[in-house]
Amino acid sequence: MYTLIKQKNGFTIRFSATFDGIDSVCSDMRQFMSDNKLSDLFFDAILGTREVLTNAVMHGSKMDSSKDVFFSIEADTKQLRICVADSGVGFDWKEAEKKTALPTDTHGRGFSILKQYFDSYRFNEIGNEVELIKKIRKGA
Repeated sequence: MYTLIKQKNGFTIRFSATFDGIDSVCSDMRQFMSDNKLSDLFFDAILGTREVLTNAVMHGSKMDSSKDVFFSIEADTKQLRICVADSGVGFDWKEAEKKTALPTDTHGRGFSILKQYFDSYRFNEIGNEVELIKKIRKGA
């Protein structure tokens, strides 16, 4: 299942918790960013989006394709806003945020990625939804 709903400044997607779904989201995201002249933000945005979508599929949805993951993206003249949610029980993001991943670690690097490539991020209290913000700096 893959449902895309266009909105004024972006779109929302509901998809089955699969890696193919992640690839489809990223493809639609690339097209949206290209159409809105945001290609210069694509690397940062896609890196963080893949990270949080992968966690939603693997951990939140436990690789169960009968479960859904929700994605939204919107842009205005000042920022790009990306939201990802799953129906899982969440995680203790406050505790996980305190840990520092080593460069050789194969997992646990999500917060480092979010901190380096986004201007801000915010989880809901239980940790099954995240909002990523990337400021748009024209001419930078």
